[in-house]
Amino acid sequence: MKWFLIIVLISAIMLIAYSVSEQYRDKFDFYTNLKLFLQQFKLNVSFRQQKINEFLNTIKPKKQFKLFVEDYKTYLKTNQLNLTNIKILEPDEREELSRLVTSLGNHDAKNEVHQLDGFLATLELNLTKATDDKNKLCPMILKLSLLFAIGLAILLI
Repeated sequence: MKWFLIIVLISAIMLIAYSVSEQYRDKFDFYTNLKLFLQQFKLNVSFRQQKINEFLNTIKPKKQFKLFVEDYKTYLKTNQLNLTNIKILEPDEREELSRLVTSLGNHDAKNEVHQLDGFLATLELNLTKATDDKNKLCPMILKLSLLFAIGLAILLI
């Protein structure tokens, strides 16, 4: 029974560590998807010139980025933006994303492309930070949690 409880304890600690590290992976995936979205949107503005709603219906978002696309579609219908569903973003990141969303579609094609270039440059900084966090913090959280769980198990034996 004691060994079973130790295994359950180690498993619970590792599950918690994995869920904490998942936030960093989700943030990286979100920024990667946002970058791809903006690049595709830039091409759309430059060449195809589809309406924004039609363009949004062509993409297949996943996880946190799906919440962003849903919020963006709601904004286009109601002119009210609510990005609080995206839990992985900090308040300043939400504000930056809000500025992006509210500015899209308000200019002619040339100025829209210029503005998208600016957002892509800013986004590259956020993506670099998210990549660093994912590559450094995720493995560290899992390793430290495993060491903590093993140490706790040794104390309980």
